[in-house]
Amino acid sequence: MNKRFSKILMIITLVLALIGAVLYYLSSDGADVAMGNYVGYAFLLLLVAAGLSIIFSLLNMVKKPALLKKALLSLGVMAIVLAIAYFLADGNAVYDASGKIFEGSEGGISKWVGTFINYSLILLAVGAVLFLFDMIKNLVK
Repeated sequence: MNKRFSKILMIITLVLALIGAVLYYLSSDGADVAMGNYVGYAFLLLLVAAGLSIIFSLLNMVKKPALLKKALLSLGVMAIVLAIAYFLADGNAVYDASGKIFEGSEGGISKWVGTFINYSLILLAVGAVLFLFDMIKNLVK
């Protein structure tokens, strides 16, 4: 990274930090409006950071086709895992303690909630197995 670009980034960071400090100072008086502004500013910074990371990742993949191939392969694997989780989920209604059906818990909503619970569990299991494999591999070395 060249010095000029580094200085520009430092100035932008300083301006953003000063805005955050001013909003924090305004929120310290207990006014709800000021705290809302501070939270809104934090949310805006989060959106900008996420947007920039997505844009630069996409630009990097366009520049290097091998990365694009790996990314598409990864998305394909994640889609297959999602399909497996969907087929493992049931769409049964959810009942409360008195035996009444929770409103909106029948059908598609329940199916997708079960899907994402299964999806999380599958990813957790795969991550744990890979972690243990890596730990054992390092112990053998």
